[in-house]
Amino acid sequence: MPKEITRREARAPAIDHYLEVRPLLRHVRIMERFFDEVVDREPFRVHYDALMVAYEKILAHELAPHAFDLALALMQLEDAFPAITRLREEER
Repeated sequence: MPKEITRREARAPAIDHYLEVRPLLRHVRIMERFFDEVVDREPFRVHYDALMVAYEKILAHELAPHAFDLALALMQLEDAFPAITRLREEER
């Protein structure tokens, strides 16, 4: 017997793309924590710019194959939060 869908589930946006990119976001969060805990402190602060450029290059390379899925996930998150949806509609 198929599961009965509640009204809330029926109007809730799908989050399948978000779930697909969650591991990627976890890696970004780890690197952000690394920068906060290590790179943004002495004696590494003098190397911050070079390390940030290297980090951005690595991130761009690693995330590039997932750009479409990341964009879809962001759209789903926008749809999931009414405040974001209202903001988007106001910008039109």
